[in-house]
Amino acid sequence: MVAQFSSRYKPSLGRNLGKKGPGQKLTLGSWFWKLTGVVIISATLAGMAGSYWFSWNIRRGLDSLTGVQGEKHALQQVSNKLLGQKGQLLDRKRIETVAAAKLALYPTVEQSAGGGVIVRIPEP
Repeated sequence: MVAQFSSRYKPSLGRNLGKKGPGQKLTLGSWFWKLTGVVIISATLAGMAGSYWFSWNIRRGLDSLTGVQGEKHALQQVSNKLLGQKGQLLDRKRIETVAAAKLALYPTVEQSAGGGVIVRIPEP
């Protein structure tokens, strides 16, 4: 009984329908699927590259934002310090003292003008 069915399952030398050799042309369907695969892989790679580029830009922008915020904080402290000194600098007595010393209108006596400045002011 084995001899009856053994001829069916032997590889035939004349007919080779299922295998494609290197010299045979591809059908339209196989080209379509290969092209589709290439497009999908290249789109995936382009998407990943774009994703990495965007994340790098965002990270770089956040780093620069942190630096700028630090500078802003330092400048605000300096501004607050200068605003505190503004009242002392605009004091009428200090302005008269400094103006009299700069113009040298009268004989002078040394006196403190505030803020560590000593000027000569006229004798009353």
